[in-house]
Amino acid sequence: MALFSERYRYTNPSDVIIREKITPEIQNAICSCYDLLYEKIEQSYKYDKLYWKMEEYLWTHFLNERKINFNYKFVATKYIDDVINKWFSKLDLIELSIKYLYAYSESNCLSDAIDDTHTFVQNLNREFKRLNFAYRIIDKKVVEITTEEEIVAIEKALSSSADNIRAHLNNALKLYAQKPIGDYRNSIKESITAVEAMSRRITGDKVLNFAKMEKKGVTIPSVLRQAFEKLYGYTNDEKTGIRHALMDDEGSYVPKAEEALFMLVSCSAFINYLNKKVK
Repeated sequence: MALFSERYRYTNPSDVIIREKITPEIQNAICSCYDLLYEKIEQSYKYDKLYWKMEEYLWTHFLNERKINFNYKFVATKYIDDVINKWFSKLDLIELSIKYLYAYSESNCLSDAIDDTHTFVQNLNREFKRLNFAYRIIDKKVVEITTEEEIVAIEKALSSSADNIRAHLNNALKLYAQKPIGDYRNSIKESITAVEAMSRRITGDKVLNFAKMEKKGVTIPSVLRQAFEKLYGYTNDEKTGIRHALMDDEGSYVPKAEEALFMLVSCSAFINYLNKKVK
């Protein structure tokens, strides 16, 4: 019978949090955002040459081809799809597209084009978030929001922890990556439950108990202890609905993807810290 990790294939966090590569799904989503931008610009008689100008700019300044050889054949999507192999070069092309669109629109006072560029960026960021891509577009630049160190922290907690702790972390990953929308509230719950399971190995208590940890010889600096007590309090706050049932799906507070990822990384790092303490 297949084990949990084999059934759900979430043993490797890098398969859930996509970094330093572009999957076919992400590539398709990027090209669809360009398609929507083209459709929007084509509908406007005020700046119907803008998309063409952007593509010509990419042809001469990104691909470094001769201008006389430019032939309008959807340069951006064609090269993202078929020609550029390196993942970071695809992100370079996206960043250069955005910078050109803003520069041209702003210098020519095209308010509608500026709005459409905003929408283009929003669409890309929405798709990056939906597909758990570890990058966002901020201030006209593509920036990394999840580092290798964070992924390593999760991987280490998964590989070095007991089965019950590993199961909760796997569940947190599965819920975070759930499609079409992650179950972020329950992902956070699983992350903090993994910490409770780690604590239970030390103290025998079902809940996190720092006082008993110290009696067992696991001493944690007071500032670090206070910081994690506050995080633990956050998960137990009735307003979040993380450890308490809400009356509806929305509730007064809805955890987002960034909070679920933060808790997953933080709880994994804390479990790694405790693993070292008890060895």
